[in-house]
Amino acid sequence: MSDYMPWGKGKGRRKGRGMGFGQGYGRGQGGFGRRGGGGYGRGGPPWGVPGQFFMPQSIPVQPPPPNAVRVVVPVDDATGLDSRVSMVFARAPYLLVIDIVNGSVVNVQPVPNPYMNVGGAGRWVSEWILSIGARIVIAPSVGPNVMGMLRQSGIAIYNIPPGTRVIDALRSLGLVR
Repeated sequence: MSDYMPWGKGKGRRKGRGMGFGQGYGRGQGGFGRRGGGGYGRGGPPWGVPGQFFMPQSIPVQPPPPNAVRVVVPVDDATGLDSRVSMVFARAPYLLVIDIVNGSVVNVQPVPNPYMNVGGAGRWVSEWILSIGARIVIAPSVGPNVMGMLRQSGIAIYNIPPGTRVIDALRSLGLVR
């Protein structure tokens, strides 16, 4: 048997690129022969700027008045009840928070959506909706995971065509007079 082996048994000596939270694979000082070969390296931070991870932000929203029904609607602009329902749910530019007491609107607050450019935006928006005490979501459509999460928490989901004015959507659903 000769000293030549087509696949090396050497260990890798380079650091790997991060592929998650500080984990990754490296490439060794590879090659063919006795001492060459690939190896595993130590992972670094995930792709992108080192050390910067997405942390959920708390979006400031006033607490609902007593006996109010809180409604959340994804909208394209921040013009209040004249806003148009957005075509997308979790990646809409604004989330409109509406408080309704006895069939009349008492509070309207447009909130910029900080989750619209984040992976898993539906989950983040759903958790935020739960945290502010909303009981109704009006949107053209929501994904199956978000729908399951919201319905399991007792939140009603109403489908309205995109482009509908928010006040018209509230009237058509019988939430306001």
